[in-house]
Amino acid sequence: MKLLYRELELKKGKSYAEMLLFGDLHLGAKNCMLEKAKDNLNYCLKNGIYVFTNGDLIEAATRYSIGDGVYHQMNPQDQVDQIEDLLRPLADAGLLLNIGSGNHEARIQKETGIDISKEIAKTLRVPYTGDSIWSLFRVGKQNYTMYSLHGSSGAKFSYTKLKSVVDVLHSFDANIVAMGHVHEIMTDWYIKQCVNLRNKTVEEKKVLVVLTGGYLSYSESYASSKGLPITKTGSPKLELNGKEFEFHCSQ
Repeated sequence: MKLLYRELELKKGKSYAEMLLFGDLHLGAKNCMLEKAKDNLNYCLKNGIYVFTNGDLIEAATRYSIGDGVYHQMNPQDQVDQIEDLLRPLADAGLLLNIGSGNHEARIQKETGIDISKEIAKTLRVPYTGDSIWSLFRVGKQNYTMYSLHGSSGAKFSYTKLKSVVDVLHSFDANIVAMGHVHEIMTDWYIKQCVNLRNKTVEEKKVLVVLTGGYLSYSESYASSKGLPITKTGSPKLELNGKEFEFHCSQ
């Protein structure tokens, strides 16, 4: 498995670093909330907040895709150009940690053999992390591990969407497990017991699971046509403490 390692600088005057988990923008879709995404990314740029991407950054519909999105979307080349323009200031500032891929970018790869996410990562000169990646973040004196994936789930309701990422937790022993795809922002904590061999004691280890949101409005969406619940749009933000081993997520 690949490992992304990065040392994150503490925010000026603070004891922690911040990271936005950004995915499922679907730039090019007719109901993409692009202005909201721009506001969030500009806020990160101005405030020194790192951005970790988690796939489906562009719509990338093809004539073989489910539905009629190919007839409504922005020109695919414009999608690529605009996502590069959107993320380039963060990349230039050293705040863009990666480019991840999702099932929508995989449409292009399926039809052409070209991994468009890898090409975007090359252009922006940031690591390409595919559809899943282990990450190790060094913040001050602390280390934090994260396993992230775009994910694959047909879950329709909040509790079943959360279960889809909890199921991942069983196989990957990370401090944070993050998943996209389901267009929901949710977090939860789980406690695992483990033995500290050095101290010969039983300790509790807390694990944070995160669903990383999205930017499709409910109007004229797949969710609307199927009568699915309305979900909160946007991206969750991690706070990783550099002095004490402490981490949180805000929505």
